[in-house]
Amino acid sequence: MHAQFSRDDRIATIMKSPQAVAIHDKQAWMAIFARYNIVEDPVGAPAHVSGVFDKRTGVRGNGPLSRFYDCFIAPMQIVFHVDRDIVCGNSVVRDLTIEIGMSPQITLRVPMHAHYELIEEDGELKVQHLAAHWELWPMLKQQMSFGLASLTAGLALGQRMIGQLGWRGMLQFMSGVFGIGQTGKAQVAEFVAAYNQRDFERIKTLLSSDFAGLAWPAEAPLAGMERLAELQGNLQTGKTLAAGSYVTASFSLADPAAAAQLRQGVIFFEFNMHEKKIQRIRFYVEP
Repeated sequence: MHAQFSRDDRIATIMKSPQAVAIHDKQAWMAIFARYNIVEDPVGAPAHVSGVFDKRTGVRGNGPLSRFYDCFIAPMQIVFHVDRDIVCGNSVVRDLTIEIGMSPQITLRVPMHAHYELIEEDGELKVQHLAAHWELWPMLKQQMSFGLASLTAGLALGQRMIGQLGWRGMLQFMSGVFGIGQTGKAQVAEFVAAYNQRDFERIKTLLSSDFAGLAWPAEAPLAGMERLAELQGNLQTGKTLAAGSYVTASFSLADPAAAAQLRQGVIFFEFNMHEKKIQRIRFYVEP
């Protein structure tokens, strides 16, 4: 698939999502997904899995995807403010902020790292897995800061969630407030500080007993700490988000010995949630 589809093809595929959302075209939005698809939005809440048997509709198909759209997209005015797109193999990572208009009185701004995994299906690129990394609790605090308008919008959203997801689904969605949280962010900050000091023994103390490895770039095979030691330059992180078992961080890696060498992308740190330590690291960065 790498040779058949270009970087522009991959970007064009994921651009269909904000285009369809902007004009509230449900069928166009659903058409970007593969027959079997997974939506994690936010990461940390239960995934919406389509293509398998769906009890609500009684058939295999996109019932869960349809209900997700009706609950979270259809009633909203959503604008995508994209800082950077990173194409890495069959993945596209968007570093962005989502602007959500819940009502004329309420507009939320939600920082996000969106990870689209693409496959070829019937000669076209389709989204098989969408993982939206954003923090649910800060978004809820924003939503609750508009007084009476917050109450009205919150009740309307709650009614939609019960109708589309059921009571259980609504409660499971709210479980997205739990995750690695500040513990993970603190470990990522420690990782960055240790890397910049070239203190790899200190980094090893942050890794889980089942550490699977790291990949630079993300599509490369997982490797050991020796791969990290090969990277040169000062690592700086910007927007850092904790969702589920992940911490994602916008980053730049600048090599002072090569002024033109500034690499930018997003790092995905996956945690072992029993040990609360880093289990896998992928650097989404373009060649």
